[in-house]
Amino acid sequence: MTLEHILKLDVKAFDALLFQSLQDRSTYRQLVVRCGQEAQFLLNLLQAVCLQPSLEHFPKRALIKLSRTSGLYPECMTLKEIKLVGKTALAAGNFGDIWKGLLGGQEICIKVPRVFQRSDKVKLLKAFSTEAVIWRQLCHPNVLPFYGVFHLEDKGPCLASPWMKNGNVTSFLKLAPETRRLPLASQMLDIAEGLHYLHTFEPSIIHGDLKGVNILITDSHRACLADFGLATTKDSKSFVVNSTTTMRVAGTLRWQAPELFDPCADDTACVSSLASDVYAFACVCYEMFSGEVPFHDIRNDYRVMNSVMLGKRPTRPSHDMCGLDDEIWCIIESCWTHKPIERLTTHKIVERLRLLSTTSVERPIDNFDPLFPSQTLYSQAEHPFSALPNLMNAAK
Repeated sequence: MTLEHILKLDVKAFDALLFQSLQDRSTYRQLVVRCGQEAQFLLNLLQAVCLQPSLEHFPKRALIKLSRTSGLYPECMTLKEIKLVGKTALAAGNFGDIWKGLLGGQEICIKVPRVFQRSDKVKLLKAFSTEAVIWRQLCHPNVLPFYGVFHLEDKGPCLASPWMKNGNVTSFLKLAPETRRLPLASQMLDIAEGLHYLHTFEPSIIHGDLKGVNILITDSHRACLADFGLATTKDSKSFVVNSTTTMRVAGTLRWQAPELFDPCADDTACVSSLASDVYAFACVCYEMFSGEVPFHDIRNDYRVMNSVMLGKRPTRPSHDMCGLDDEIWCIIESCWTHKPIERLTTHKIVERLRLLSTTSVERPIDNFDPLFPSQTLYSQAEHPFSALPNLMNAAK
């Protein structure tokens, strides 16, 4: 028996044992509440096991849950030797700032979390770890690739991803609307396919904050989803809306579904869901075709909430040049219907968009190097798999 056969037997035996453990509810509950060094060891192990297709969604579910409870993430995600470009952030979001950086001579984007008070730190680290772990598991042409975690001495852990020179879909369309709105249906399909990938992922991922500024445009003018700071799994209740204030709503108010504002609903109705993501998708489509945020004519957020809960929606844009035909508007309306159960699924959205002639525009494929983050990680001596390339070469 060759060494290769022995190694395969060992992997299969380990997979079978882990599969059995994760299937047992009692063992699973004990695993996901570990903390400290035990949690760190388990996170490192589960992330390595996620590469095994036979156990794909079982370790991922446990990995995300354990990261959320422990506030930790697998150590193999840590990057080093990143250099910041410039002295100030290039953009600011609700929870962090965006910087440009360099990694291995390649331009990258660095998201730096913002802590307002010391009491925010624990909560922030848990949210940060969850975002990093969820994002790390995703791989799709319409989802922004994740490179890893970078530690800044004065700012703590940061998230690294490819740099998108075209910016987000909102700013991109404003640069040259006459020429860049022609492939809007194609970019609408990009967003739908990215969202469909999240919703059919195991476990299902809810983005929770879908809006124009969180959708980036690649070099080939394809749209990809970004910013998973509010992303959660379908069975999580982490983002319950406090209906007494708009400041506590998970996500961004003008893109939020009516059930997230309903003070009379039970708790389950006030949690971000697959259906609320679909509602937000419709708002993003409106944003793209109109060039305005939803309810741009209403300045008061409470009035926006009341309008949404009463069943009011943004009116159809009248711009002839935007290419908004009856079929596309019908899809948008079917996505922001008042009752969540009546909204289209992402499968149906993709299916209907693919039938449109305007989505058949050919575009080049982006040449993201899928091995770039791994090569960077393996080059670090501290990485537990840093010896793998040498061992593999020696075995040839």
